[in-house]
Amino acid sequence: AKDKSEKIFALAFVKLMRYDGTTLRDGEHDLIVYKAEAKKLEDASTYLSLPSTKIELEEKGHSATGKSMQNLGSCIISKDSFQISTLVCSTKLTQNVDLLGLLKWRSNTNLLQQNLKQLMKVDGGEVVKFLQDTLDALFNIMMENSESETFDTLVFDALVFIIGLIADRKFQHFNPVLETYIKKHFSATLAY
Repeated sequence: AKDKSEKIFALAFVKLMRYDGTTLRDGEHDLIVYKAEAKKLEDASTYLSLPSTKIELEEKGHSATGKSMQNLGSCIISKDSFQISTLVCSTKLTQNVDLLGLLKWRSNTNLLQQNLKQLMKVDGGEVVKFLQDTLDALFNIMMENSESETFDTLVFDALVFIIGLIADRKFQHFNPVLETYIKKHFSATLAY
């Protein structure tokens, strides 16, 4: 607003959510630098459908290295690149597709058995961050499938796995979270 002569000369962006519902992986990302007319770059719809990283570009079948600029729609890929490093901290969004599958188990019940088995392979640090949500999911699975014993053993094993995690010295500071859950949040009468 101060200087009308200043115009956008290039743009790089990153998508925080991946196609599978997980968040952007921690680490370094090589972002693509796009060039276009300033007016086009001001409109997010011009570029949001385009790949944001070099890996994403290659996955879509384009070459990430080129002698000259490549044309993608109304934007041109510059030879320049922009590197960022990310570290996602969230108690609602996960980077683990197996944990996400369990937390959103109702959206795909066909994968429920597999997701319950995979929970035991998820990094403990990721599980304890989502402790209440994971416990809620496990007890809801038990309650909503009470007429069959299909998931009983898997849910029981998952609960033992979680309690074992918290008993581990590394995660013992989550013990009060578990205690609070048991005293204030636990309401699965059939599981009780």
